[in-house]
Amino acid sequence: MKIVCEAPIRRHRLIIIAASLAAAFSQPQGILAQSASDAPPTDDDIVTLSPFEVNTSQDIGYMATSTLSGTRTNTALKDVANPLDIITAELMEDLAIQDIQDLTSVANGVEPNAAGDLNSDGQEREVWNYNYMQIRGFKTGVLTRNFMDLNAQFEAYNSERVEFSKGPNAILSGSGNPGGTVNYATKVPRLERNAYSITHRTDDLGSQRVAADVNQVLIPDQLGIRLSALWEDQDFYRYPSYERQNAWHLVGKWAPTRDTSITVGHETRSSERASPRGIFPRDFVTAWLDAGSPIVTAVPSNNNVTVDGTTVSAASQGLATMNGNNWILDSDGVIRNTRRTARGNFTRANGINMDTVATGFDYPLDVWIGGPNGINDSDWDITELNVTHRISDDFNVELAFGHTTNEVMQGNSVDRRLFVDPNDFGDNVHPGELYIETRPFWIHRDIEIDHYRATASYEFHPDEINEWFGSHQLAFAYEYNERDEAWNSGRLTITENPSGVIDPTGFSGGYNNSSLALYVRDYLDPSAGKVALHDLRDLYYSDGINQDGYVAKFLPNTNYGTARTLTEQDSLLGVFQSRWLKDHLITTIGLRKDKRRVYDAPMQDDGTGLFVPVELEPGAPDGSTLSNHAAFTSAPNVVEGISRNYGAVIHALDWLSFSLNYATNFSPRTESRDLYGEFIPASTGESTDYGFRLSLLDDRLSVSLIHFETEELNSATNGNGINSPFDEMLAADQILVDNGILPAVRPVDRFTTADRSAKGEELTIIGSPTRNWTIRLTASSLVNKQTNLAPDVRAFYLENLPFYQAQDQTLTRTGGTTTLRTYVEDMQEQYALMNTRENVQVFPASKYTARGTLKYTFDRDTALKGFAIGGTASWRSAPIIGYFLQADGSFDVNRYARGDSRISADLFLTYQRKIARDIDWKIQINVSNLFDEDDPFPIGARNATSDAGSPWVETLYRPMDGRVISLTNSFSF
Repeated sequence: MKIVCEAPIRRHRLIIIAASLAAAFSQPQGILAQSASDAPPTDDDIVTLSPFEVNTSQDIGYMATSTLSGTRTNTALKDVANPLDIITAELMEDLAIQDIQDLTSVANGVEPNAAGDLNSDGQEREVWNYNYMQIRGFKTGVLTRNFMDLNAQFEAYNSERVEFSKGPNAILSGSGNPGGTVNYATKVPRLERNAYSITHRTDDLGSQRVAADVNQVLIPDQLGIRLSALWEDQDFYRYPSYERQNAWHLVGKWAPTRDTSITVGHETRSSERASPRGIFPRDFVTAWLDAGSPIVTAVPSNNNVTVDGTTVSAASQGLATMNGNNWILDSDGVIRNTRRTARGNFTRANGINMDTVATGFDYPLDVWIGGPNGINDSDWDITELNVTHRISDDFNVELAFGHTTNEVMQGNSVDRRLFVDPNDFGDNVHPGELYIETRPFWIHRDIEIDHYRATASYEFHPDEINEWFGSHQLAFAYEYNERDEAWNSGRLTITENPSGVIDPTGFSGGYNNSSLALYVRDYLDPSAGKVALHDLRDLYYSDGINQDGYVAKFLPNTNYGTARTLTEQDSLLGVFQSRWLKDHLITTIGLRKDKRRVYDAPMQDDGTGLFVPVELEPGAPDGSTLSNHAAFTSAPNVVEGISRNYGAVIHALDWLSFSLNYATNFSPRTESRDLYGEFIPASTGESTDYGFRLSLLDDRLSVSLIHFETEELNSATNGNGINSPFDEMLAADQILVDNGILPAVRPVDRFTTADRSAKGEELTIIGSPTRNWTIRLTASSLVNKQTNLAPDVRAFYLENLPFYQAQDQTLTRTGGTTTLRTYVEDMQEQYALMNTRENVQVFPASKYTARGTLKYTFDRDTALKGFAIGGTASWRSAPIIGYFLQADGSFDVNRYARGDSRISADLFLTYQRKIARDIDWKIQINVSNLFDEDDPFPIGARNATSDAGSPWVETLYRPMDGRVISLTNSFSF
């Protein structure tokens, strides 16, 4: 039986009519400007805060006082057992925070995506998911907006606070992660008074940012609008990278009665981003330099080259790979074939790093050779509606709706290999020059999301009969989320040559044949400042290349980049909170049941190497090859589970509390595919957190310490990060395909799974101990281990290693020189390395971290009235960066090398004053990396020999960002 499922694409739009606003603004100015203090409202006009809202104006400096994350209703933070870390608006403003990755340097137990392992080739900001980060060592990519999963990205211009929930939390949206989740709250109108502000920020990199915030009361305490707007052109320290964005967010709020509130908003945001990467190039140069920089005048065979009239082995000249039938478009604008030309040898001793200073090429530390080509261009339209109503003093309901349309263009044409061209023959005119090359590739994603939520809370007070019965609150929520996502990809492929149109069926694999690939190559000259591949953005958005009789187009010949999925998720939640012994004991029970249905629209090779829909959905254009029109022709993959949350807070004294929280979690499926091209399934998590909290100095200072033990089963993992032998097995398969031994390449993607566990402590000290000091001090210890590493890759390796070993070990790819034996030896080494990572501390990762932010505000009666000075300091302990490689290929985990501990500091200085009766001016200077520490730090090491006393050789490094100074001026009135 065939099941055809059409995605119910809904087109809800909530329109604020311009004429209505014009009529409102046409009222006399005195009425519009009237504030709550001008005309005191009657009791009937006063808006009572809904239990589903948090008034962020009650946050005190860096300390939040209440949250929705503990019971789904407004609850004092001290009564919540869940481990939370809340970033307030004042902290974001002081530290000049703009996006979610900035926040990872502030939150306790949180690190950016690039921390540890070399995740995503060192990207500080991920091309695939800008929200990726690590919480307690677990990679997390889910961020909710007003507790709805809308595929949004946090931006400070329209946000009031950010909440990090550590570990699994069954009380939050059904989109949790075992490591934790993040939610941000957007700005809403305040109905008590008008307020306006405009802010401009610039820095010594040339960045410009302008943000505006307009809060206009139309009817005091009943009706208002709030407009947030942003324009930004940002440069990053590690260039060439940038972000250009513009956005506006208009929100209206109407409180027709004291019991009812209606909020509706719409945001349009556009972002063009070329993500910075913190990584050095893979070294294909040093071996050639060490051989004396030989110039090649001929390549008589795959393994030999001619130098100074003598034929010698390529390996003796630091050259190991002869190019196959590769076509390139070089920086001279010439299309040519580089077949039978030499290229540099990969220097394994240097891992993926190249000491660009020692080579004499004088590469600056702030450059990324791959150029600005890891792009993520996004356009969002997000509409939200929220209605709250107080039925009685004890009974409240909320209805919420969110709709997102998101269009994303991702350019993934990034290569981290730095080559040298040693050839001086034929049509080559660049002997001895460095170059980088890549095959342009993009993925276009169309995402549409609808999120519905209905919540009800009821309070009952049997303690009014007898205090031993306690008081209780029961909350229920039902959520439905539907996400329709289509991927279409294009890889630059030659379709015509001077002889005419190419018939792909004449090539093995059709358009997937390597001889039809077209690469872009840039020759570099560091001394002249030409140090990176040029920006390919215009090429991504073009039809391709047409010159000199060659036509190259972007064709969908990559299976994993062409897909369509529909995900429907139902979540039913119940939370029961009880207060006992006159609020000295507070218990919380949360249960959530999730049911997720995932539909995949099948794609197929059309016989030419292109991937197209197996079947088109009804109403699709005839002959469409877009995945957007692919039909869901089979039953969905159904996954369901129950998440639990049990918490207790004991207020032993007015100033001393103890907490205990146990939670399990059912997380979403990832976007990554495994060895066989299947999506990585959902993982599950479990966590126990317990500790104490001190409320000191009349609640002006909070001190909390918790111990946690968190576990995730089936965690999605990039195989490169755990030394999976995937790449080596893929290379071996390609050799066997070229030699007719295998019909097709089998492995599809390098992502796999592992089980993870984290154990440690988190200390947070936050508050305003005096009227001058505002502080936030955090410290954490963390040991994160992995077990059951890559079970699918492990099984594939063990099954196929004898097959690889049984083949002719001298086989190479067509036109290549690297033998099958080399890849077999490499995969054995990688497999041994992967086994080393089993049940040991994830490396490189620091066990201890500490961060502190302090601000001192000068008294008004001093000469420094209006000034405030503050800063942030952070410290990370020295991580393990390598284990001892023994002669038999195994590793001794009891002998290891450590990297460097790291200390960094930032500074901010503010001054504010009135420059008119109703205008406040504030100027702020922020200095990141105050001491301009930019020395690369080691993250990998190997022992030089297998002798017991062998010295360690540092092989992998990360660059640091140098000092950046920004200046912010803001005016509010």
